[in-house]
Amino acid sequence: MITSVRRSVFAFVALSIVAFAAVVFRSAAYARHPDVLAWAFTFDLTLTIPLLYYALVIRGGSASPITIVPVFVICVAVAMRLVPHDQHEFLHQMRYITAPLDVVMMVLVARRLARGKGTGNGVVDRVIASELEILRYGLFAWRRPEPAGFTVHKRNDWATIVVCFIVAIAAESIGVHLLVRHWSATAAWVLTGLDIYGVIWLIGDYHALRLRPTTITDGVLHLHYGLRWSAEIPLANIAGIAPASADWKRKGVLSVAMLDEPRLVIALRKPVVARGLLGIQRTIDAIAILPDEPERFEAALRLQGGNE
Repeated sequence: MITSVRRSVFAFVALSIVAFAAVVFRSAAYARHPDVLAWAFTFDLTLTIPLLYYALVIRGGSASPITIVPVFVICVAVAMRLVPHDQHEFLHQMRYITAPLDVVMMVLVARRLARGKGTGNGVVDRVIASELEILRYGLFAWRRPEPAGFTVHKRNDWATIVVCFIVAIAAESIGVHLLVRHWSATAAWVLTGLDIYGVIWLIGDYHALRLRPTTITDGVLHLHYGLRWSAEIPLANIAGIAPASADWKRKGVLSVAMLDEPRLVIALRKPVVARGLLGIQRTIDAIAILPDEPERFEAALRLQGGNE
């Protein structure tokens, strides 16, 4: 209860500061004292709010100390938006702090997640872990050999499709960059950066599909759809395996098929939780799947006990 009250007080005070700043910067009072008011609200937005966050939320045990870093970065971004541009001298200096802090935050969070810890917020931890995993596969998985298992991306030549997407993104990115640069060089580079991230994401997704196949070991179906979905299903929980029919598109059925319709439906005795990208979780009672080798996959399931 106390934790919830502390968070509510912080949210109320922080939003009040932001709202009051927005009103003052559009008032006649600011026109009379621009330097003093700009400095005062820059201080409140970038330092007072993070200090309140530390005093009310972190000291109260509601969040890990590391979470003050993204709060500070967000506060600086809000101040950049609210404070008039002719009063940005202090904020421009802060940009040299916020950029390294972004990197430091990602490194610290990655280390904490690797040690089984995190930011203290389960949803945030799952989202950050998901993004870091995509980046890891996109940047560092090029030469890793493909392990044994059952994949779902080869029959439609997903590698070629990814290459086509990358070529299209590159061509579009160059044109958009040259066009937007006429109005804002910063906006042009932001859009280009997003395109670059999109390319890394596509590559990471492909490598995850390649390097995280579905396996059947120790009486468990380790279902992996790259990083998109994963679930651990005891073979004893499989009620039956049947050809996919027209009614597989219903709530509770997880589709593990790329481009084409699934070929097999695996019905479960009891629902299980599937974990997806960005920390998304979904309760499922059946899996509609199109493996690259459907006959071998079905035979392996039945051989190891998933045909009851």
